[in-house]
Amino acid sequence: MHNILSNAVKFSPKNGLINISSKIIKSGFNKPKWLLAIKDDGIGIPFEIQGFVFDQFTQAQLPGTEGETPTGLGLYFAKKTMEQHGGRIWFESVENKGPLFLLNCLPISFYLLMVKLIQLLLLFR
Repeated sequence: MHNILSNAVKFSPKNGLINISSKIIKSGFNKPKWLLAIKDDGIGIPFEIQGFVFDQFTQAQLPGTEGETPTGLGLYFAKKTMEQHGGRIWFESVENKGPLFLLNCLPISFYLLMVKLIQLLLLFR
């Protein structure tokens, strides 16, 4: 969660917009899951590197809008963390339009993510 939000800030223009929304997804006999969506109006993820952004030590790296240096680990750890909590993370992106990151997890995991989100938002104030 921290990485997704910090990337949204890092790759968005100054005074850029970051939208965060959530909803409960119910499907058949499965337990309901929470869906968290984070959308920014930044530079987007070029098509040619989209298949690699969740890889460990990925070379699919771009500098931030202020020249910040990437490590190639943030999205890898975000994906591993979501999977360890029974969740999933994916994105939709078009170059030069900010990506939409989606996180899907069980309600208790989502609760813990929301607590972390509130803590992070307080840090970015």
